[in-house]
Amino acid sequence: MSDRTLRGLIGLVLVGLVAVVGVGAVLGTRTVAHDLGDRTRTALAAAGLEDVVVDFSGREAELHGGNDVEIRRAEALVETLPGVRRVRVDVVEHRAVPGAARFELDRAGDDVEISGVVPDPDDAAAIKIGVAEGLRSVITGDVTVDPAVGAASWAGALPDVLELLAGVEGLELDITGDGTVRVGGTVRDVSEQDRLTERLAELLPGLELVDGLVVAPVPATVRP
Repeated sequence: MSDRTLRGLIGLVLVGLVAVVGVGAVLGTRTVAHDLGDRTRTALAAAGLEDVVVDFSGREAELHGGNDVEIRRAEALVETLPGVRRVRVDVVEHRAVPGAARFELDRAGDDVEISGVVPDPDDAAAIKIGVAEGLRSVITGDVTVDPAVGAASWAGALPDVLELLAGVEGLELDITGDGTVRVGGTVRDVSEQDRLTERLAELLPGLELVDGLVVAPVPATVRP
């Protein structure tokens, strides 16, 4: 066998080895990602965080979906799972209108996070009391007072709004000051969704309602 032929065979063997190693690495990465994804989704479901979606690339997780409280709790949970190297959160920013009164509320389980600004201290106090009495949950965050922002015509109705929405799982309520109010979360059925949206329109007549409520999926029937 000539030296040229031998060198050619060695080159082919090296190329083949590189290909085998590369394919093995890709398949191994996919297997790890699949296994971590399954275990993570099981853990999120057990924690009541089914609305948070997780995708894996190797050992790196990306989270999106859910409200602000749910995504924060999910991040803390996934970071503790064995095998997870890094967690990245894809958060949709809520852009408030400058100079406008605003309010945002997110709930996950017994945790409620609020933020916002209104021009009147009485409005701020009424909102915080309404959250505490309507949702009866552990509350973090605050509603601050800034006389320079525009009037919060919706503030007086918020206690009734929160009492109305107390049964919504994963509740999101967002008033950014652009003339709309967005409500999100999970309800039992379409009739409840219709009832809540109709009543919200009555309670907040000055705001356009953006309905983000979804109906909980019906559990599959187990056949004997």
